[in-house]
Order: sequence, then C-alpha cells, then structure tokens
Amino acid sequence: MRIGLWGCGNMGAGLARARVATGEARLAAAYDTRPEATSDLADLCEAEAVASAEALLAYPGLDGVIVALPSDLHAPAVVQAAEAGLDIFCEKPMSLDVAHCQEMLDAVHPAGVKLMIGHVLRYYEPYRSIRRWQAEGRFGQPFGASIWRVIDGRGIESTSWRASRARSGGYLFEVSIHELDMLRCLMGTPQTVCAVAQETALQGREWADHIALQIRFATGRAASYEGGVGSHVRRYGFRLYFEGATLTSDATFDRSALQVYGPGGDLVEVPASEFSAEHPVEAELRDWLAALRGEAAVPIPGEEGMASVALVEAAYRSAASGRIVAYG
Repeated sequence: MRIGLWGCGNMGAGLARARVATGEARLAAAYDTRPEATSDLADLCEAEAVASAEALLAYPGLDGVIVALPSDLHAPAVVQAAEAGLDIFCEKPMSLDVAHCQEMLDAVHPAGVKLMIGHVLRYYEPYRSIRRWQAEGRFGQPFGASIWRVIDGRGIESTSWRASRARSGGYLFEVSIHELDMLRCLMGTPQTVCAVAQETALQGREWADHIALQIRFATGRAASYEGGVGSHVRRYGFRLYFEGATLTSDATFDRSALQVYGPGGDLVEVPASEFSAEHPVEAELRDWLAALRGEAAVPIPGEEGMASVALVEAAYRSAASGRIVAYG
C-alpha cells in the first residue's frame, strides 16, 4: 500500500518508520512546511518529498495519508484530506475541542473515507492485555480505577509548539488524553468530572502543570487521574479494581511490575506469554491498514477520538469553574 505523510516531526518520523516496519505499506510521499525535514525523512524512507499539502494529497496512487501535525492543525488537515478522498490516520488528540472534531466527522462521512485516531496507549502492554482480559471477563468488570503520570517536564522546551496552550491544548490534551482515553475504554461513558489544575513549575510553558481529576461514569463507577510535569521524579502507575481481582503497577510499561491480586489477596501469576511483543505503533498501523483493505472495521474511529476530547474539555471546564461539570 502507498501512504502519504503530512508532518515530518518526531511523531511523523516514528509513524513513518513503523509503517515501513509493518512490511504492509511503503511511504510514497511526504510533506512538511520545513523543506529540510521533508527531505530528510523522504530520503530515510525512500519516498518523494513534495512541496505542498495539495501536492501530497494529489500524489498519484495513494491509499491513505497520515496526519502528524501539531494538534491545532489536525482538524483543517483532516478536512482537506477527506475532501481529496483519502483515508486518514490522525495522531491524537483528534482536535482541541469537540466542535472541530464534529467538523472532521462531517467531512469524512459524506466523503466515504475512513478516519482512525492514534490513541496508541491502547496498544501498549500491559493495557492491551488488560483490555483483552476485560473483554473475556477473566476478572469480571472494573468498578474503580486510579492512574497517575507525573514527570519532570524540563525536557519540554519553551520554544516548542508543545509548550503553547493554543497549539498543544496543554497537559491534558498533549499527555493525559492517553490515560483518559484508557479510563473511558475500561469504565464506559463518563457522566461528571471534577478537576483541579495549578501552575507550579511552568518554566516557560503556558499551561497548568499539575492536574487532578475525579470522574464519575454512567454506570455509577468512579476513577481518578493525577498528571503533570512539575515533579522531580517520574511516576507512572495504576490501580484497577475489578470484581475478581485488583491489578496494580508502579511502572506501567514494565510488564514485570504488574501485580494481580485475587480474592484473599493472593497473587495471580500472569505468564510473560500473555503479553504481545508487537511494537505498539506498528500494531496500530497494522490495524489501520487492515481497515483500509476492508478486512476489519477501523478500531479507533473519529467518534472515539471525539469522546476523549469531550472528556478533556469537561476537565478543563471543571478546573476553570471550580465546580463538578457534566461530561459532553
């Protein structure tokens, strides 16, 4: 399959390399507003560097296009790609507000093109296996959850678009939407959100760098999330309370750190063979390619991306008002 890439920054480069690694597609053409970045990535992936977005979308024989632009540019790019009749993979977040997400859906559906949102955390272990266990009913259903992801944010340069609230959407859109999307996957449709956000160590950024949320779901179940960049030490973990087990980790992406406690507090052994060895980005792109070939449905369609954007919007409204707010 022949794929175009719109955006040749770090995310674009990573997606391009993963696309080639799948062995199922090749990068045919690439475009970025920075000619050097376009040329470098095109050379790396043996693709053609094109001089404009219009030239990319009109490139002969494309089966789809990856949109890997700064978050504030996702909506207009997806609309333009849909008008060109191309299937689309759009990096997360889908956009920075629900209104623009709706514009994207209003463009892709009439055009009959497929849109997938890159919520790649769903493909990372152990989350990938935990969602499978939930679907299988291995430990029953979850009734509570807590996720925390706090980091030292000095690596986010003040000159980067990620440091701009208008461009990145701040910490909740740039980072936390991963975990909030996961909580939606596990717990269902949110009902209300209560959030507190503060600025503690901005270091040139324009957004609150420590955020705590409490989410109530339509099922009556609840979850919490803590995130930010103002910490002097990285901590990324979770506690997931299922009917038949409690799953905990103090190092989320270290599979060996996952502890599963059954009734009575006994540890349940989880063999290493339970977990997928596939690279998460390659896995999500394989699924997108399968959808493009008509072999499967799009696993994370635009409606899913918009639902997670709506949760972030609700959290920001709550933080700004000091009140519990309704989701959506």
